[in-house]
Parts: sequence; structure tokens; C-alpha cells
Amino acid sequence: MNEQISFILDIQNIDLELLKFEESLKKINNEIEELQNGINLKKSEHEKLNEDLTELNKKISGTEVEIQTFDDKLNKMKDTQKLIKTNKEYNALQKSIKDTEALKKKAEGELIMLAENQTALNDKMNLIKKEAEDLQVSLSSKDAELKNIEKEFELSKEDFLNRRDVAKSKIKKSYLDIYETIKIRKGFPAIAPVLQSGACTGCYRMLPPQQFNELISENVFMQCPICSRILYIESVPQETVAEASLPSQKTSKKTGKTRV
Repeated sequence: MNEQISFILDIQNIDLELLKFEESLKKINNEIEELQNGINLKKSEHEKLNEDLTELNKKISGTEVEIQTFDDKLNKMKDTQKLIKTNKEYNALQKSIKDTEALKKKAEGELIMLAENQTALNDKMNLIKKEAEDLQVSLSSKDAELKNIEKEFELSKEDFLNRRDVAKSKIKKSYLDIYETIKIRKGFPAIAPVLQSGACTGCYRMLPPQQFNELISENVFMQCPICSRILYIESVPQETVAEASLPSQKTSKKTGKTRV
């Protein structure tokens, strides 16, 4: 492998390390945002349930007052029975007592239902509160993790950038420009190894035989004719080099290679 390719590989490895940090930070920030949204949602749910509980408590108080009113009314009517002199008055009073008892029974049934709803609401509020607390614990943990990664990134970033500058200074500007352009347009890898089968690992298309032979036998800066990625071969068996060094028929087809 020639030095120019080696330096470009160094830059790509550094860029990948920097990208790894950036993606980790992005991932944790997204998780923090998701947790914070979850906490906010739980708070909103809790506030809404608390409003419902307040209204329910008002209904319970109103129903309790209503039942007490019926009790007072029944006591008065029962006291009035002692003063009744005619059957007509007695029958009318009994009907009023019966009607009032029915209304009281209905109110008591409503009170039982309201009390059950009150218990259910309290249970749900306690559950949501617990869920919000659990999310808060997770959020605190993620915040700590984020700070650790940010600290590690800051400690490593300067070293990465210094190493990148050293490698960058040793690469021809035209080669570096090609690498940066491919990185922006294609993403990683911008420089890709070629398999012994002759396939580019950037797009997994086969190189023309002549281009593959040139890549093996010469110090060339070569790009894949399909995906435009910079090509290199990590290690080549000696028999392959020997075969590639044999005279081959010339072709007018462009190979996208430059002698280093």
C-alpha cells in the first residue's frame, strides 16, 4: 500500500472515531429528549387527573350534603307522624317518607360509585407519579452518561484533530479534495478495500480486470468506476502480483487511476 493511500486511511479512521462520538452524543441527546417528553407527558396526565379528582371530590361533598338533607327531612317527617290525626294526612306523609327514602338510597348508590371512582383515580395518579419518578431516575442517569461522553470527547477531540492535521499535510491536495467530496456525497467509507475477487467493497461491483491488475501491480491512486470511492488492496498474495505483472493487452477504456 502506498503512503498516500495509507494517510487517507488514517484520516478516514480518525473521521470515523469522531463520527462515533458525535453519533453517541446524538443518540443520548435523543434519549434524553424522549425521557423529558415522557416526564412532561406524565406531569400533564397527573395534572389532568388531579383536576378530575377535584371535581369528583366536589360531587362527593355535594352528594354527602344531599344525603344528610334527606336524613334531616326523614327525621322531621317521622316526628310529624306523632301529630297526624287523619288517615289522609298519614297516607300522604308515608308517601313522602317513601319517596325521600328512595331518593336517599339513590344518592347513597351514587356516593358509592363516586367513592370507587375516587379510589381508582388516586391509584392511577399514584401509578403515574411512580412512572414519572422512574423516568426522572433514567433521565438523571442519561444526563450523567452524556456529561461523561462529552468530557471524553473533549479530551480526545484535540488529539484526533492534531493527528488528522498531520496526515492531511502529507496528502496531495487533489487526493484530499476527492476524499472529502466522496465523504460528503457518499458517506463512509470514502476509501474502500477491493476484495481478491476484484469486487469493490463500497458498491460490491467487479472492477474491470485491467483496472484490478493495475491496482495490484502499480502504486496508483484509483477510484471505483461505479461508486467513485477511492480504492486500495490491503494485502496481495505474491502469486497474484506475479500474474498482474505479466504483459496485458492495452485498452482505451478509462480506469480512473493516477500514478502516485
